[in-house]
Amino acid sequence: MVIMALSQIGFRLDEKEKREFEKNAKAIGLTPAAALKMFIAKFNRDKGFSYPVNAKETPQLPEAVENAMLIAKAEEQSLLADTGEQVTNFQALRQRWG
Repeated sequence: MVIMALSQIGFRLDEKEKREFEKNAKAIGLTPAAALKMFIAKFNRDKGFSYPVNAKETPQLPEAVENAMLIAKAEEQSLLADTGEQVTNFQALRQRWG
């Protein structure tokens, strides 16, 4: 039997959020502690969130900024060689990436 050292995490939470969290955890058959342990285990396994983390309402960025972000992402995904290539057809690039 392997005995692991245990540690505790403490943080403050709005009372309304806490009650809602407890209610939702119970609704799926979990204790709040089990739900948090599951979150932490998945977060650690994925080395972060396994889903996009962004604001629900994203402000509209200037087109030049969106285009630069698209190029950077395409280079990151090896859809474009990272050569400083100039892109003029952003719609086609979005479809390739999408």
